[in-house]
Amino acid sequence: MPDPPPRQTSPGSTDRGTPERVAPTRHDRIDPPQIDPMSLWAAVTKTAGVGVSITDAEGRLLFVNDTAMLLFSECTDIDYSGKKISDFHSAEYTAERMAMIARVIEENKPLSITHVYHGKRICSNVWPIGDTSPPFNRVIVITRTSGGHDEIDTREPIEEVHTNFIGLGPLDVLTRRELEVAILLGHGMSVPRVAKLLFRSPKTIERHKSSITQKLKLRGQSELVAMITEMGLDLDATKLRRLPNC
Repeated sequence: MPDPPPRQTSPGSTDRGTPERVAPTRHDRIDPPQIDPMSLWAAVTKTAGVGVSITDAEGRLLFVNDTAMLLFSECTDIDYSGKKISDFHSAEYTAERMAMIARVIEENKPLSITHVYHGKRICSNVWPIGDTSPPFNRVIVITRTSGGHDEIDTREPIEEVHTNFIGLGPLDVLTRRELEVAILLGHGMSVPRVAKLLFRSPKTIERHKSSITQKLKLRGQSELVAMITEMGLDLDATKLRRLPNC
């Protein structure tokens, strides 16, 4: 009696007849996916904690969602209609931001910037908008708060540019020397260690520490550590120009 023919199995099945699990690969993904633009826009602009704004090459504010208003202005009742970046910021700050926007449009690639506003560390990614019809030369800015480091490692890193400005929020009441001391203490350093780094006596550092505690109404160094860590400050922050009322 002849041997039976081998059992035929369909692709994706095992010899027991059960479907074989195939791990999805990146090649299975359609990128970008077919999606309703309005659904995508609503998802981005209405997600809690994500600031979205659109600006053109002239610095006109074309769209600013509530989260972006809160991050940059601490309120949501600002009438930005017909306004420019220069209507809210100094000439030097505006020039820095406009140079960044111009570079994004010219090179057609995103840039990232990390800055401190109202005492909060904020990360912004500025993306070119590929307009196929007027108006041209627009960028979209996606902003979120950061705890001092980025949690997401993207496949294609975005080049980061640096700012010359800082909005210290509650720390703005400190002098430059007090800010230096606060940052070092906020990194968990002892008074003798801070004194050595700043070439001051421990007694002087203790005096600064007392002043910092009073001005910030702190109950202990642990609160200062939490504040400095959340803002992601280091000594380089003391070299930046302070933004007024920010």
